[in-house]
Amino acid sequence: MALPTPILLVDDDAKNLVVLESILDAPDYRLIKASNADETLMALMQEDCAAIVMDVRMPDMSGIELAQLIKQRRKSQHIPILFLTAHNDDEENVMLGYDVGAVDYITKPVNPAILRSKIGVFVELFRKTADLARLNTAMEAEIQDRKKAEERFRLVVEAAPQSKIVVDQHGLIALVNSQTEKLFGYSRQELLGQPLTTLLPYELPSTISAPGDPAVDNRFELIGRHRNGTIIPLEVGFGRFQTAEGTFELASLVDITRRKEAEAALRASNEELALKNEQLQRSADERAQRIRAEAARAEAEAANNAKDRFLAMLSHELRTPLSPVLHAVALMEEDDCPPNVRELLETIRRNVQLEARLIDDLLDLARIRNGKLQLHLESADVHDLIRRAAQICEPDILKQHLELQLVLKATRLKLSADPARILQIFWNLINNAIKYSTSGGFITLTTADEAETGCVRVEIADSGIGIHPDRIGKIFDAFEQAHDENGIGLGLGLAICRVLAEMHGGRIEARSPGPGQGSVFTIILPAVAGEIERTRLDAPPSAGESISLRILLTEDHFDTASNLKRLLQRRGHVVEVASSLAEARACLGSKVFDVLLSDIGLPDGQGLDLMPPFRAAANGRPVAGIALSGYGMPEDVRRSMEAGFSHHLTKPIEFARLHRELLTIAAQLVPDRGNSG
Repeated sequence: MALPTPILLVDDDAKNLVVLESILDAPDYRLIKASNADETLMALMQEDCAAIVMDVRMPDMSGIELAQLIKQRRKSQHIPILFLTAHNDDEENVMLGYDVGAVDYITKPVNPAILRSKIGVFVELFRKTADLARLNTAMEAEIQDRKKAEERFRLVVEAAPQSKIVVDQHGLIALVNSQTEKLFGYSRQELLGQPLTTLLPYELPSTISAPGDPAVDNRFELIGRHRNGTIIPLEVGFGRFQTAEGTFELASLVDITRRKEAEAALRASNEELALKNEQLQRSADERAQRIRAEAARAEAEAANNAKDRFLAMLSHELRTPLSPVLHAVALMEEDDCPPNVRELLETIRRNVQLEARLIDDLLDLARIRNGKLQLHLESADVHDLIRRAAQICEPDILKQHLELQLVLKATRLKLSADPARILQIFWNLINNAIKYSTSGGFITLTTADEAETGCVRVEIADSGIGIHPDRIGKIFDAFEQAHDENGIGLGLGLAICRVLAEMHGGRIEARSPGPGQGSVFTIILPAVAGEIERTRLDAPPSAGESISLRILLTEDHFDTASNLKRLLQRRGHVVEVASSLAEARACLGSKVFDVLLSDIGLPDGQGLDLMPPFRAAANGRPVAGIALSGYGMPEDVRRSMEAGFSHHLTKPIEFARLHRELLTIAAQLVPDRGNSG
């Protein structure tokens, strides 16, 4: 009885070894298990195996690396390796496996039938190869041992499990065994004395055609022919031996039909693998192209971030000196001064606000391009917002001697919108109409319902210089202006208006009959049903309002601190000024405060760091903080809120706005104080 064929199973997971052992458990197999590289190599040193079933992924050494070691050793390099791999293993690892000598891949979970079938092919090949090697060795020994009798030789040939054929020096068959009879369908009597071409009709190797050549021991794949004409693929080994009768050839034949079928299947698999490899290469090329694009995109984002940081810093530096100007104007307006001086003060205020608007436009453009512009939606009345925008622009309308007409016919008035942003659209368009209108002209603000869409239509028409038809399609692009020769500003306002309208689900359009014939801007906004929760439209506080709060003002800009302190003191507040974090902390240790007004950027640190010690110094007493900063991006506001400030005011700070916030804080902290003024 033949010994069980050894098969080596390699997996670092004991459970996987148990699964493989259960699948391949058979009395004619001897399963050798190894859980790491050392055990594997030791097992291969001790004995030969028909096949190795190996997991690709192992902790100490990967299956690919272990296969390389196995193939480097002469004793084990011929052993076929079947890799076990998970479905998600990339094809690059598959190619590496074939490169190091793997004959096949089996994916997990293992299909028992497939594994048994593949192992069966290699076990059969191993056995036949081993048998062939053993028998060839035996035959050669018998041939070399001239002292043994011919009968014994015949018995050896007959006992061989493969087909054996002895050919004499004339190329005629001298001896065959029973396996030859079974293989070709002839009886031995029919074959004796016949040329070998009866069984091997195609071209034979030179070892047969030239019997006088030195002895050789080679294997060939030849085609045999059955008695019924069927073609038989064979592996044939030839050897020579000498007898007293002359030189004879011994042919050992193995039917390799199943191996050829397996090779054909393997070739088909390899062709499929080659196709997949081609696809993998294409995917790799596409992936490399995507990676290159993502590097380019990262660089562009870095450039945008750098530009945003520059714009934020630039806006901070530009805004900071505007605050003391506005505060100085507010101080002078509260004093008795002639009308012509008040007119000059209003001019200063208006131009400072315009400068701040230009800075805001630059930051809005950066937010839009980076997708960071956010809306704060609430219920708003479109007519209230139009009237408010007209009220803001009224001084400029009067100065230009323009006639303003309001034709507000819409009944769908409720918007779900960011009131500040809608007001920004209306203000921008009215301001444009004023800017490009001649003295004595008119501006008409009209609203109407759009019954078919449920939207409200707002039109802002003027009798100004109009727009050339060639420029209508460009005026909503950033840095474009309707009139190059008369351009005023940066050309950002209309671009921002278009984005804001679209973010509200609406749109904005422009039309003009031509130069000198005025223009009309139309805004379409979706209206919503229901009652309107009135939008809070800030109005300047009356000069008579007064409260008394104990305020710690931390500001390193001398003019801003000085003017702001005077304005706050005029409203009845007790104000202590600090120009650094150190001075502010010293004040907290010696005095009691209700409100912290702090600039964010201070010489020795961040004003945000003052809120924790400010609250701690209050010992549980309610206090509040207002952050003052030239930085007004959403992340700046978020950081102020996270630090504990209740408000974040962006410079230049309108004192009226600050005063309103202080009134609100006074009402919250000490209700009787907030209501007593």
